This record gives sequence, structure tokens and C-alpha cells, in this order.
Amino acid sequence: MFNTILVAVDESDAAKSAVELACRLAKEDGAKLLLVNVVDVSKLVAVAGYETPYPIDAIQMMRDSGADLLNKQKSTCESGGLNVTTAAGEGDACDEILRLADENKVGLICMGTHGRKGLAHLFIGSVAEGVVRRSKVPVMVTPS
Repeated sequence: MFNTILVAVDESDAAKSAVELACRLAKEDGAKLLLVNVVDVSKLVAVAGYETPYPIDAIQMMRDSGADLLNKQKSTCESGGLNVTTAAGEGDACDEILRLADENKVGLICMGTHGRKGLAHLFIGSVAEGVVRRSKVPVMVTPS
């Protein structure tokens, strides 16, 4: 049914669920997986856990953390016999996910949602909501 499934990967439980679901779908369909991690530097102010007074250092730490996460998830998926590639994006997460989906001609986007409400949703927004609204291909969203 799907040739390639893009999976948006971050440290959240919802993203881990999305990876698990995408792996099952890929195995059933014989699809390839494209694991994607996006460093959204515009939200650097909202990032916790990066203890550096220099934004360029924090950005590099975010890139390194994203690359480590992609490598771990890739190894896990490949151990299940799946064909997996990775891509790292930088910028607005919604824009990057959609750009990479289009560039790689994916048939499905699978991602988690953090389920933010109220002010957190207003200020941080919902990447999943933006992807669902603008995607040219089906989007499967897993809850947090």
C-alpha cells in the first residue's frame, strides 16, 4: 500500500509509539522507512536541558542529540529486518517534515502528538496539526 513511510522522531513517548506503528506497517507492506528529526532553532528559547550561554553550542547539541536518536531508532528498526534511511532537518518542524515527505515521495507520514492544550498549544503550536492540514499524503498521528 505504501512504498515509503516518513516517521517524525523526537524523544517523546508519542514519537516512540509512532515509530513502533510505522515499523509494523512497513513490515506488513514491505515499505521503506524514512526516520526524520528536525532541529527547530526558532524554539531554542523553549528548549530545556541545554545548559550553555551560547546559542550556537545549544544548536549543535540539539543536532547531535537528534543524530544520536536517529541512529538508535534506525538500528532498532533495522534489527526487525526493515529498510531504513534517516534525514535531519533544520527550521520549522512542520515545513521540514512536509519538505522531506515531498522530496522523498513518501506515501504516509506517521508522527506523534504531544497533546498540548491552552497556552502551550498557542505558543508552541502543534506540528502534527500543521502537517495534517497541509500534507499531500495521508498522516497517521499517535497520541502521547
